[in-house]
Amino acid sequence: MRKVWFFLMIYSFVAAACGGTPPQGIQGRTLAVVDGEPITEAALLKEVESLPPYVRPMLETPAGRFQFLESVITRDLLLREALRRGVELRPEVADRIAMARKSIILEALLRETAEKAAGLSDNALREQYDADPGRYRVGERVKVSHMLFHDKSRAEEMLRRAREGEPFEELMKETGSHDGEVAADLGYIERGNFVKEFEAAAFAAAPGSVVGPVKTTYGYHVIKVYEKKPAGIRTFEEVKPQLLAEHREQAQREAFETLIADLRKRSSVQVLVKPEVGAAQRNDRAAAPAPSASKDGAEPSPAPPPQQGK
Repeated sequence: MRKVWFFLMIYSFVAAACGGTPPQGIQGRTLAVVDGEPITEAALLKEVESLPPYVRPMLETPAGRFQFLESVITRDLLLREALRRGVELRPEVADRIAMARKSIILEALLRETAEKAAGLSDNALREQYDADPGRYRVGERVKVSHMLFHDKSRAEEMLRRAREGEPFEELMKETGSHDGEVAADLGYIERGNFVKEFEAAAFAAAPGSVVGPVKTTYGYHVIKVYEKKPAGIRTFEEVKPQLLAEHREQAQREAFETLIADLRKRSSVQVLVKPEVGAAQRNDRAAAPAPSASKDGAEPSPAPPPQQGK
């Protein structure tokens, strides 16, 4: 366990060095004070958010959070000692700090450029949508969630509880306590894309109702119907996530290329060296025999083997 918390201490140090500071004005309760500098709840929470997801469960208990606080205190003490010794002024350390600074600034610029790519604006995406709205035509749809059971009696029990007023979403969380049980929010399904028995029950039910058990080759379904939409063309807002996914890579590449071209245009850049031919290419050319041909244009015949001396 000590190794784990030492890892967390080092990781939180790296995360903090990369910008893990709490938002301005949000401090909260002070948990510890190290050489006059407070460690607040907000600061600690920010450091927790920087940790890998697989280690965060360790911090769900009071003991785990206290150990993490201790690791942050240890890290801060080590950092203060490093600064006292002037470690950051050593040439090899200063170089790495300078490179890390460049990387952080560059990453922020590229992220901003990608997020603000002109091709991903609402206007640009709407132009794509308006160019061929028929592409987004869909059939009748219904928004559903379902629970699937192998045991019919279990499906009947859950159906009864849902109809008696228990929230369907809470029953879905309970599903899975037995082998073979599945619960899922399917969102909008279009007629013709699902098992026919499932579709028949879902499209026949009124919005807000729960139906079942519906038997299919997969088992017994209990279905909650939320909303229905007639056949037609999906709205721009519905299609927008799809458009973003389709155009993100190209739009971001064009934004980067435009930025670089603009910087080149506005800046003075002198390249004082010319690209050299690689050594391997030079050797290949030197080793290749010069082409030759006979007077009549025929391919040259191979040279005869050397005569053995008598």
